[in-house]
Amino acid sequence: MAAKEREKRRQAHRRSSIRQTRRDKQSARKRLRRYIFGGITGIAGIMIVLSLVLPTSLGSNNSNANVSYAQGSRIDIQEPINIPNGETHPEYNSSPPTSGWYYTVERDTMKWGLNEHPFKEEEQVSFLKDGAILIQYNCPENCDELVKQLNVVASRYPRGVKVAPYNNITNRVSLTSWGWIDTFDDFDELRIEDFIQMHIDNGPMSFKNY
Repeated sequence: MAAKEREKRRQAHRRSSIRQTRRDKQSARKRLRRYIFGGITGIAGIMIVLSLVLPTSLGSNNSNANVSYAQGSRIDIQEPINIPNGETHPEYNSSPPTSGWYYTVERDTMKWGLNEHPFKEEEQVSFLKDGAILIQYNCPENCDELVKQLNVVASRYPRGVKVAPYNNITNRVSLTSWGWIDTFDDFDELRIEDFIQMHIDNGPMSFKNY
């Protein structure tokens, strides 16, 4: 009798172990299905987000109207050295210049906005040193509309922005500040505004002190 009881207990234990093993396998399969479903859902969510974001970002890269250029290109700073009018000096490292040798410009005679005549490069650097922004154009003919558009942007700033012709550039428009430059051919209001907002009054000196 004792042997039969022991055998019954062993069989019951085996059946219990088998049932537990089955329950463990079923639980593992359920967890795996949840992980797979969750992963698929997460990937689908990411794909939906990318489908909404990527077209917008790619579209902005192909549209000048939506692009923020902001800074332009960084130019190495050349030491600001005041020289007498007409004195020769080494070459600037950009055209138009963004730093280096400069002539003294009398601030009490300085006017902002549109200038009909080109500035000497040394005069340009003098303005930039004081934190001004120069908007210059190379437009040999039929440029009345471009000049008008540039002046409209400059007129929003009572001080600190100059517009003038400049022939020593290959593009139609150049923007310069102390140590920064941007050049392009077609009028781009947002591009000009971005550059001004980023760099105005960022020179070694400040035009606001005059």
